[in-house]
Amino acid sequence: IKQGRNDNGDARCPPHPGFVRGLCSRCGAKEEDAEGGAPRPRVAAGSPSWEGPAVPASATTSIPRATNLETLLRTRKLTLILDLDHTLLNSTGLDDFSPMEERNGFASNTTGDPGMGLFRLDTYGVPVLTKLRPFARGFLEQASAMFEMYVYTLGGQEYARAAVKQLDPDGVYFGARIVSSEESTRRDMKSLDVVPGAEAVAVVILDDSDHVWPDHQENLILVNRYLYFASSCRQFGYDVNSLAEVRRDERERDGSLAVMLEVLKRVHRGFFDSVLDGHCSEVREVIRAVRREVLRGCTVAFSRVIPLEDFAGDHPMWKLTERLGGVCAANADATVTHVVAKDPGTEKARWARDNSKFLVDPSWIMAASFRWCRPNEQDFPVTRG
Repeated sequence: IKQGRNDNGDARCPPHPGFVRGLCSRCGAKEEDAEGGAPRPRVAAGSPSWEGPAVPASATTSIPRATNLETLLRTRKLTLILDLDHTLLNSTGLDDFSPMEERNGFASNTTGDPGMGLFRLDTYGVPVLTKLRPFARGFLEQASAMFEMYVYTLGGQEYARAAVKQLDPDGVYFGARIVSSEESTRRDMKSLDVVPGAEAVAVVILDDSDHVWPDHQENLILVNRYLYFASSCRQFGYDVNSLAEVRRDERERDGSLAVMLEVLKRVHRGFFDSVLDGHCSEVREVIRAVRREVLRGCTVAFSRVIPLEDFAGDHPMWKLTERLGGVCAANADATVTHVVAKDPGTEKARWARDNSKFLVDPSWIMAASFRWCRPNEQDFPVTRG
């Protein structure tokens, strides 16, 4: 951002580039005290209100208060709430390895391998093996330049602190900003009310579960679940081999955390650019706009993906496609670019092939939602079974 210069030639405001909740995005001055400031951005119809009540502070005193919005804006930072398990790492009990994992060398006496991101944690008298997600530390290092970060897990406090110690050994990324089930104000749910002073207009949430954030869906960026151990695959009902079983792992350069880092960069840039352009810099609005670019230009028709008895517009796949910026069509016509099907023998599937349209499996849309880009259609063929 170019710094404005006042009459004395100093690199500071005024002029003020824009305001967020009545505070200058560059210097933090209050709008009513500012002279020559830019007009306050107007909120578009249907957008979350800028004048809504402040997020209530948690009654808990163990969680550090979020840096006030004025200081965050001055340092060009937002607040980032990070889930722990299945987002930044994966843990399993030392007595819960599958036979295949045991054949690959995992056992109850495994002590860990820091070079592979494996650590043994002894908390609550129950030892576990924890695997850091590839690129986790690099992700935190780069994200910390754009965000004030918190960990929020529904796991226990002792476990949370031990696990974060492996991610952030020197405490430079999180400090004491660790929220566990002991501090959470709602059983099995998460809410920003546990972070005193957090402003929802400037909070981004990264989590592998959306149902635990019932009140903050618009702040949430859903990350692909990290399932390194077989116990986690079983926990979520996935009938697949774990990464540990097949001796594989995500790649650092283009794995899930690398993808999420690029998304966060786009959201961060969009938020502060919107202030400079005089538009409403509501982070939820920016997240929506970035997400809508994923399938922009795609018109999708579904074939035997949505049950006939369902109202198509209410189906999760239809809604997800629209959230990603795609257009959903009830029938296959010239405007359709993609047919999403499970069976290559349906009428719409045959129509797609005959008319040189993309024919893709439903996992193509799911991949788009996790990769935040249009996936290569050739990687998602429709095959019987």
